[in-house]
Amino acid sequence: MKKIGLLALAIVLALGALGVGYAAWTDTIFINGTVNTGNVDINAKYFSGTDIYKDLSNDQLVTYFWLKDAAGALMWSSGYVPASNVLVASAAAAPVAAADDSVEITFTDAFPTSALVADVIIHCDGSVPVIVTADVDSDDEILNWLWDNGFITVEAAWVDIDTVGGFSYQYCEEILGPIQMHYCDYAKIWLYLDLPQQSELDLIANCPYTQDSFMNLQDLSFTGSFDAIQWNESPFAGQAQGNPCNDGD
Repeated sequence: MKKIGLLALAIVLALGALGVGYAAWTDTIFINGTVNTGNVDINAKYFSGTDIYKDLSNDQLVTYFWLKDAAGALMWSSGYVPASNVLVASAAAAPVAAADDSVEITFTDAFPTSALVADVIIHCDGSVPVIVTADVDSDDEILNWLWDNGFITVEAAWVDIDTVGGFSYQYCEEILGPIQMHYCDYAKIWLYLDLPQQSELDLIANCPYTQDSFMNLQDLSFTGSFDAIQWNESPFAGQAQGNPCNDGD
């Protein structure tokens, strides 16, 4: 009986040693993770306009172009403001209550050949690349006719902005069609208004208007938007123009 008891004890000890050996061949690495999603964000950063003055010293018209930031500070200008002047006509783009997602564009006292232009520079602040499309609409019959016949036009271009030691910008390339924007890209969109002369209207078949039709019009309204969609979800994916400026600001 004593021999059987010793044998049983030996088996138990051997199994115990096997368990210790098995545990020494395993290990675990624990992982703590964080997930952050990207965002889509385009904003209006700079706003431009046109002022047409009559220089009372010589009876000449002077066109003054300007560009301001969202706070209204003058960043750039071309032309000059006569010392003795009358403001004849103007076009201006400005933020609505300093909101970077809303822009007000106003044309004041427009007349034929005044060639007024207002514009906005948009900036991509989001981490997700986007494709931007523009749309303008109006319930006003005259405004729609002017758009349809090329007297109101929209143009766009890539711009490269330099804020080192001051402020300057240069045009890189005209944009035709949708815009593909990446983080820190800038694009400038112009809205032109050039009311027609009678001689231009005479060349349009079945034209319903005369030059006098555009006199004394007040508060004609239109709406517009720049719509940014995640690039791979846009119907224009693969067709939109990318930025040639390689702006790194």
